[in-house]
Amino acid sequence: MRAEIKIVRNGTSTGVNVPRQIMIRLGWLPGQRVIVELLEDDSIRLRLPKLEDFVQLGRGRVIYDEPAVVTK
Repeated sequence: MRAEIKIVRNGTSTGVNVPRQIMIRLGWLPGQRVIVELLEDDSIRLRLPKLEDFVQLGRGRVIYDEPAVVTK
């Protein structure tokens, strides 16, 4: 399944709207957290978080792994 969509600005944030048909197919719900990954071929992957995506420190702080550094 493929859809052409726009990057939209909402205040100081920027986002992409996932079409309803794709949300239904994935079983995703509005407000659900997702992981955004920048891949080496400069494409982006959206996926649900897995337990190993998080590192728990102290009193419930959640830290995501460090972002990849892109050099060209």
